[in-house]
Amino acid sequence: MSLLIRLPFIPCCTFIIATQLQAATAQPFSIKNLNPFIQIYGMPVTENAALVPARSYAGAVALDMANNSILTTAGKESVILDGETYRLAFTLRYGLDERTEVGLEIPFIAHSNGFMDNFIEDWHDSFGLSNAERVKTTSNTLRYRYAVANTALVDLDSPSEGIGDIRLYSARQLSKTADSALSLHLGLKLPTGRARQLHGSGATDVSVSLAHIKRDWLTALGLTSFTNAGIVWLGEGEVLPDTQENVAGFASAGLIWDNSRMIDLKAQLDMHTRIYDSELDQLGAHTVQLTVGGSVYLGAQTRLDIGVGENLLTDTTPDFLINLVLKHGYR
Repeated sequence: MSLLIRLPFIPCCTFIIATQLQAATAQPFSIKNLNPFIQIYGMPVTENAALVPARSYAGAVALDMANNSILTTAGKESVILDGETYRLAFTLRYGLDERTEVGLEIPFIAHSNGFMDNFIEDWHDSFGLSNAERVKTTSNTLRYRYAVANTALVDLDSPSEGIGDIRLYSARQLSKTADSALSLHLGLKLPTGRARQLHGSGATDVSVSLAHIKRDWLTALGLTSFTNAGIVWLGEGEVLPDTQENVAGFASAGLIWDNSRMIDLKAQLDMHTRIYDSELDQLGAHTVQLTVGGSVYLGAQTRLDIGVGENLLTDTTPDFLINLVLKHGYR
């Protein structure tokens, strides 16, 4: 396993050993679609509706691990998604005043042969899920390939890792009460990753979204509900520019049970419209991804999110995703 994958576990273990569990404010999962052809674009994660307090900092370290295993054709198009993609992101945000927040995210991307294929196949067998697509590919190999009329336009078969596309953020608090918040978010993704290695798109993307949260939605059950919705304008990139869409919509919604001082439990749906004009579901379909899991409170302002994701609608998202996020300073 590469250094990129191991790094987050060191601070996570340190926090778990050294910190007393306390209550904290429930928040959504920070989930990315790690389809290797889609994660390169500026689709933001679900944002926190309540912003960082004035003159305060908040930071996060997020590790996403996704396993892909599919080989299919549609018309003249064909795609192979066989391998694992990892995304390690460092985020820092700062409250300029009571209503304004700015931030920076630096991601690192790795594509690898992986190690999870056999585990996932056993998991599917145990729960009666299909491995029909997985038997078409060889376990623990890397091949991300897209071709038209047998001419490969993208063909990545060697492991690689490097910096991804850096993102800049700003947000404005539109309203906030003791049990609800609404905020407006802007994002700017810069072309700092290598498009040839699927570390970035090679273009600048701009996003705008609204985030809302309602605490004690059902007081007796201790449920919190949240929603996000927005649009991202995609600059003309270097990966399949002839089939790339110019605009995509995205949304998310979920519930959090946070009636405990130690943990909360979450279920979240993340959706977005298609990124490519393609007959292949893996590239040209709308997507819905379900993530379930929760947060372990490590302190008054520190938590560890643990989530497992599955594709619900099409194969546009990986059929297995692990999300680990260590957050500090968010309230």
